[in-house]
Amino acid sequence: MTINLKFDFLVILLMSLFPKCWSLTTTPSKKASIITGANGYVAREVVQELLSTFPKHYVYCLVREGRIESESNYWKQKSDCIQVLPYDMLDGGSTMKEALKVARKTHEEICVYHIASVFGPSEDHVQTANDNVQGTEDLVNALLPNGPKCRLIVISSMAAVRGSGQEPLNGRWYTDKDWNDKSKLGDNWGSSYQWSKAESEKRAWKLAKEKGIAMTSICPSFVFGPPSDGMLTNSYSIELVGQWVWGKSEVQSRLCVDIRDLAKAVVAAGNNPKAIGRRFIVSKEERVPSQEMAEALQSVCGESGVGNADNITYDANFKGGAIPIGSREVEATEKLENVLGITLRPVKETIGDMGRILLMTKE
Repeated sequence: MTINLKFDFLVILLMSLFPKCWSLTTTPSKKASIITGANGYVAREVVQELLSTFPKHYVYCLVREGRIESESNYWKQKSDCIQVLPYDMLDGGSTMKEALKVARKTHEEICVYHIASVFGPSEDHVQTANDNVQGTEDLVNALLPNGPKCRLIVISSMAAVRGSGQEPLNGRWYTDKDWNDKSKLGDNWGSSYQWSKAESEKRAWKLAKEKGIAMTSICPSFVFGPPSDGMLTNSYSIELVGQWVWGKSEVQSRLCVDIRDLAKAVVAAGNNPKAIGRRFIVSKEERVPSQEMAEALQSVCGESGVGNADNITYDANFKGGAIPIGSREVEATEKLENVLGITLRPVKETIGDMGRILLMTKE
């Protein structure tokens, strides 16, 4: 009798301490997610969206060995249902296999969101590009023993859809049928990066189709917007808008998407069977002129009283690539709304919100 009372007390104590994950300790939950590069600008937002949409969903955040402690401390404040594990994109898939082994102990179905890659100028952009490709190929190969119960969401890029000056296949705008065949490895860091995104996605699709992996690819345009947690990561996007808002470089017109909307699209794709085997461009369909983007940032300066609106200038010379600024550049809206249920917010809202958080953080 005494033993039973002690056991009952222990059960009640555990339930009170870990209410969110109690079901995981008693009966394995059906699904879990693995996120590569989980400390990055996009990946962290995807984790936040998963937690917001599915509060009891278990997430394995994969980061470099040196980030384990800091990321564990960060995420334990957010949820009891997160475990941070080491990930090395260039270890031949070993750390991904270990993460899958850990996840399989308590979950039947796994969705892997492959987001880790290097974006931005680097000393050896050819090596960086090759590393991005090899890392993706190794990850897909690591999933093969897990068969049909493992979903794969590859975060690719508009860089995989078209290269600089490339004409769309239909002669009007880019669609998910277009592939970048212009960017070359070694020309410059931008071209090498674009080549790596196209090559990575192509290899992922080839392996997934050969081995029966349920894959979806997401091709976002340039990602802007404020992180939902307000924390500014070491992101090229954040650095670029920071240069704009502080007048260190001219505002440029970009085909873009809000990071908050991108995260919603990524999570929706990972939880919608209709997305399997499909490629999604996640982007506004037209570029907003650089003048309008600059005016949005200037307005934020005026509202906040921080920064100097007069220092914000814009590039008035760039008229667009193969498709002029102001014309429809991609086909995305209908598919996003009908399949994933995602509606993208206006670009000026995105730029304004991002400028605001940059100004407030600097102040």
